[in-house]
Amino acid sequence: MTLTDMQTPFYRIKEADLLYDIDLLQTALSENWGSNTIMSYSVKTNALPWLLHYLKEKGFYAEVVSEMEYDLVRRLGFPGKHMIYNGPIKDKKTWEAVLLAGGLVNMDSTYELDWIKEISSLYPDRQFSVGLRVNCDIAVMCPQEELAEEDGGRFGYCYENGVLADAIKRLDVLPNVTIAGLHLHSSTKSRSVEVYGALAAMACRLAKEFSLSLSYVDMGGGYFGGRDDRPGYPQYMKEICRVLSSCFDREKTTLIVEPGVSLISRATTFETEILDVKQIRGITYLVTDGSRVNLNPQVTRHVYPHHIVYKQRIRREALPVQWVCGSTCMEYDRLFELTDAPALLPGDRIIYDTAGGYTICLTPLFIHYFPAVYIEKTDGEIFTAREPWGNDEYLQKYHW
Repeated sequence: MTLTDMQTPFYRIKEADLLYDIDLLQTALSENWGSNTIMSYSVKTNALPWLLHYLKEKGFYAEVVSEMEYDLVRRLGFPGKHMIYNGPIKDKKTWEAVLLAGGLVNMDSTYELDWIKEISSLYPDRQFSVGLRVNCDIAVMCPQEELAEEDGGRFGYCYENGVLADAIKRLDVLPNVTIAGLHLHSSTKSRSVEVYGALAAMACRLAKEFSLSLSYVDMGGGYFGGRDDRPGYPQYMKEICRVLSSCFDREKTTLIVEPGVSLISRATTFETEILDVKQIRGITYLVTDGSRVNLNPQVTRHVYPHHIVYKQRIRREALPVQWVCGSTCMEYDRLFELTDAPALLPGDRIIYDTAGGYTICLTPLFIHYFPAVYIEKTDGEIFTAREPWGNDEYLQKYHW
């Protein structure tokens, strides 16, 4: 059976495309920084167990931001030393477990400074290495950059007001604690190559200003990926490494990246079918079995890259306006408008491209439950990574 025979809606991950982007990242890192690098996958972006296991086998670390994510990747076989624990809200037991296992902890919160003091006194004969997430003013560094929020980022220790300097001072007095790394992940809407160069320059600036001998620089994620009209790993890594090489030794300082969307987008599609065609006051509404909530649960996007597979190759009249709509009973469940395009009919498929990031993991249990996820392997085999949910799955944790 092929995927054209499968009941829609469903997500499809093409192994060949995933391998392409993995190789693109590995090559960009090795050509610009050599072998002293770590690729750590952002688990929150798409926590599909098949995907996490696959990336573990490809040498990726797991970047986690919660106790639940930590437990998930541990069950899937990631060793503690191959985990990076980030995030503004950390579980203390998880924090200690990662640190004691030799994993990386990038501190972000005020209370973590108390935790590290406490654990360092409990284990006076152990040497602890931690990282600090840096909050710096992107608007000043890159005035042309379109920020994720107008007032800037809210994560990490602020450089401009001295909070970062205070955190460094508090760690410096602990005899068995070393500031091993800086975490410079910063989200922007424009995701320009220039902003990553500026963040790399900030790492250089901080290392010099505070006399830090860094074992690693963690550039985080947020890169474009899977789009030919935007920069990709080769451009980002070239600029990051050009700047970092001016102040860090490639042999002594590990470059860490934490891709999510950029790694999984190209490989993933969301496939839907038109079930009904309705005419209302001069507008044609195409009702599909997928939904906006499967692609953009936060309802922040208005562009959905896609392609159409026609069930029948017949002559089709061009219609002035066709609205592609989702399966829910909410008026906002409209995905895109077709103008002066061939009439679509029941049975035609609309396939959404670059659908891997913040889709499967954010899809709500709203009206319809989770759709299936299939893997199209390089040898053509179709593997079911997740069966579609029904009421058996929904009811398993409820009581009445």
